[in-house]
Amino acid sequence: MIARRTPCQFALAVPLLLSLAAIGAADEAAPPPTLKDVIKDTLQDTIKDAIDGTLTDTLQEKVKQEVQDALVGTPQESSDGSPVQTKVVLRISKEFIQQHSPPAVEQDSPINRHLFGAHVTGTAVIRGQPVLKLDADHGRPVFTLHFNGTTTTRTVAVKPPVKAYNTGFGGFDVHREIRFDGSQFSEGPASIEATYRSKLDRLATPPRLRGWIVRRFAGPQIEKTRPQADAIALADTKATILKEFEEHTDRMVDDLNGNVPWKQTIALLVPQDAGWVSHFANTKDWIVTSPGPEGAAVPELPEEAAELKAPLELWVHGKPNEMSATKLIALWSTVHVGLNRFRELAPANAAKAVENLKPTVEGDWWVLRVGTDILEQLIDGLREDESAGPG
Repeated sequence: MIARRTPCQFALAVPLLLSLAAIGAADEAAPPPTLKDVIKDTLQDTIKDAIDGTLTDTLQEKVKQEVQDALVGTPQESSDGSPVQTKVVLRISKEFIQQHSPPAVEQDSPINRHLFGAHVTGTAVIRGQPVLKLDADHGRPVFTLHFNGTTTTRTVAVKPPVKAYNTGFGGFDVHREIRFDGSQFSEGPASIEATYRSKLDRLATPPRLRGWIVRRFAGPQIEKTRPQADAIALADTKATILKEFEEHTDRMVDDLNGNVPWKQTIALLVPQDAGWVSHFANTKDWIVTSPGPEGAAVPELPEEAAELKAPLELWVHGKPNEMSATKLIALWSTVHVGLNRFRELAPANAAKAVENLKPTVEGDWWVLRVGTDILEQLIDGLREDESAGPG
């Protein structure tokens, strides 16, 4: 049954219908409006008072689509044939990711075990340095975190009446892929390549004839078992390093996901049922990701974006509506304060870094920058790490 409408409702409905027709006709001739214009021109409250039923649903869908188009664009090409550009961009500085890598290591560990009937004691020294490499050939940002280093062992094997003094040397490269899918970081399996080889420095034996006889038989026996002993030492070293590396990288991924609230940001700005995908662009300084339709392109940001100003940046073309903007600022302010662990070595005046995060406007873009006060510290730390090597 068709609901009855008053003359006043029809009087309001006619110009609104004409406006919708004008919007449809102008879609192809004019570029999509900015989000600011769409929100300004939205008449949903007036429409609800003037129209009901199917027409209301149709109009609401139309307005919703206009808002989505203004925010991210549509799958169609622009008027000059180039791909439509996305309008929400996250930039993560590579220095910021590097700072989450495991620290350089110089670690002494005791050795105390029984092997081939001998009691072996001594010290193992492990030195290692993290190296983060970005694979630019992938369609998605994929990092390989390497941890390169050396092992040195000094041991004494006691099997009366003989003491064997040994020195061992080895190298290792343990590595793991870390991926960013546009929503969160994840880690692949870790693997390790390593070498180890020991040598006999000297034998301590009883004096005189007895010692000469012991050395004559003990020396060949030690060399005979050395390959097996080295293989056992290598397996133990690989297991120890691999376990610690996996624990460090697990924490690193959790930390990155905790400090990059991209999933929550997308939920605030992007409709969940649009079928959009993440687009990526890697630069010398940045990992860039942007949600949008298939075939869309990551936009070129204003000239102001060329300067590295913060570890994390969120760029939104136009401005989010007031509610979304408030939620975004609250969400990213939590991240800003969460970076205090990087501020422990910063100058004393960095205490004001905990003040509320404030967005800026760069041309047509609304921008949130997180951690601007610690950027120089992160870069200096990265340069020190690069100049320092194992040992």
